[in-house]
Amino acid sequence: MNRKLADSLILSSILVVIFIPAVTVAAELIPPLKEWLKNTFSHHWIGKSIISLILFVGFGVLTFLIPYKTNLEKINRLIMILITITALATLTIFGFFSYEALLK
Repeated sequence: MNRKLADSLILSSILVVIFIPAVTVAAELIPPLKEWLKNTFSHHWIGKSIISLILFVGFGVLTFLIPYKTNLEKINRLIMILITITALATLTIFGFFSYEALLK
């Protein structure tokens, strides 16, 4: 695989993994946001998915087209960052909904 493409895809994944829990928690805490997602996309989860896809593709194309150099060391570091952020995102969503269900 092209190293620059791999770099772009990983960076896009990091962006989306940060976006999804952020918008999920925000939509639960800010009812007008959840309502806008529902009204615009027929369901708030569909809205989050479409926006995530647009972010992934858009940021992926942008980072692929911007001239910069990458190497295997950078790609490996980005993969570790992606894994860490994915774990934190999972804990964020789990923690938020656990709090909402059990402690609120």
